[in-house]
Amino acid sequence: MSRTKAFSAIYTSVAISYLGVGLVAPLIAIVLSEHGADSFMVGLVGTTMFAAFTLASFPIGTAIDRLGAKPLLVAGLAVYGVSILLFAFIQDIKLFFIMRAIEGIGAAAISVATETMISQLSAPHERARRMSYYALSVGIGWAAGPLAGTLLFNVAVSLPFAACFAFSLIAALMVAVFVPKTDSTSHNPESDAKGLFSKILVPVSAGALYGYLMSSLITLFPLYLKAIGIEETEMGAIITAVIVGTLISQVPIGWAADRVGKRKTLLVCSIILAGVFALLPFHSDWRPFIVTGALIGALAGTLYPVGLSIIGGTVSKERLGAATSLFSLAFGVGSLTGPSVSGLAMDRLGHAWLFYLPSILTACFCLELIVLYGRSAPRDKAIPRQSSL
Repeated sequence: MSRTKAFSAIYTSVAISYLGVGLVAPLIAIVLSEHGADSFMVGLVGTTMFAAFTLASFPIGTAIDRLGAKPLLVAGLAVYGVSILLFAFIQDIKLFFIMRAIEGIGAAAISVATETMISQLSAPHERARRMSYYALSVGIGWAAGPLAGTLLFNVAVSLPFAACFAFSLIAALMVAVFVPKTDSTSHNPESDAKGLFSKILVPVSAGALYGYLMSSLITLFPLYLKAIGIEETEMGAIITAVIVGTLISQVPIGWAADRVGKRKTLLVCSIILAGVFALLPFHSDWRPFIVTGALIGALAGTLYPVGLSIIGGTVSKERLGAATSLFSLAFGVGSLTGPSVSGLAMDRLGHAWLFYLPSILTACFCLELIVLYGRSAPRDKAIPRQSSL
């Protein structure tokens, strides 16, 4: 099977599975509230999924190194789909915690296995571009889901959950049929783990920073906009600009990273991102937020695919699953801590610290990238040409 068909199958299965994710993500809170859960309980159930995702990432990465990425991806899609389907039928609040934990494990298997597989199948000069296509597939599937999910929910409460289950199974079937099996390895986990984290500290930091930025902004940005008097319609336009900026930037930035170097691209984007965050508190009208919001989406969206592509070029294939899982673990930790840390900063220091704190953290990441990257990984070189998809 050609690599083109394999990648096409991976991207399509990712888009289909995340379409299912988008179908149900906004609806789970509604279902919980209908079963008597208050806001605090809804938040705890949501945290359960992210905590399970974070805790499961590294064991799944180790399993991928031993068994290969394909069987873990197929299993993850199946587990995720079944857990979502059961949301339509369970009644006990305690069972929602269990199902969300299982969902988190399935989601971790999907994420780590897919990212490992793309790294394994990519040539060095195209890895960032391949990862950007992956990020674009995730974004398209996720963005298309909520509207469709709401329409299906109005027809029948169980329909979007059943649709997510069906999409997950279709994606699993596509992976099983069209995606080649990647090699598993037999290795010593202790010797493999020795020194691994130090080699990938920079890309792992990129994953943690991305998780922090996205979770804190998604949670608290609407609160900030409301505090400065921006109406809901204008707020929707700003959030849409962030999403559009993320989607349209993925492929161009991936091409740039492969051509001029991943480290250089990541550094330039991070410097600009720190500056944009520093400017945001000075906006009083909603219109400038359209431009800066799109820039934030585009520049922050660089951290995830380019960070992953650096791992693929730094770590041997025998340890790629474990390395990718550390990236997912860092992303999960950043996602879990972002809203609480930023919320505390806003309460104690003022609403503007929703942006000042990310600006400081991004600037620190720039310094880390400059100081540590050369010690932990070979610098990327410009690539004079690109292979076709």
